[in-house]
Amino acid sequence: MSEAETGGGPKAGDRLPDLPRGLQSRATGPGYHLLPGGPPHLWPDERLAPVTRGRENLLPVHRLGAQSPWPHVSHGLVRPDGYFGYVARGAQMEGLRAYLDRWYPT
Repeated sequence: MSEAETGGGPKAGDRLPDLPRGLQSRATGPGYHLLPGGPPHLWPDERLAPVTRGRENLLPVHRLGAQSPWPHVSHGLVRPDGYFGYVARGAQMEGLRAYLDRWYPT
């Protein structure tokens, strides 16, 4: 996928950058880390619940909001090794849920 197709944002397999500053220290380490970006109203707890249910203590959510360095990326999942395992645009969570059900079942 070209940079134009991803909007210059990350893709699965890319290392999580330290933007905003300190993001790597907050969103790496044990477990997976969910990074929803874009307007905070897109990501209320109710929207994330179907994905996080049963994983609440193992899947921290880091809402990037306006601090997201990727304006066109809506949500990404960072693996414990600090690389993106899943990245998607839009607010649809079906793909993320399928990814988690496969690799991180409840």
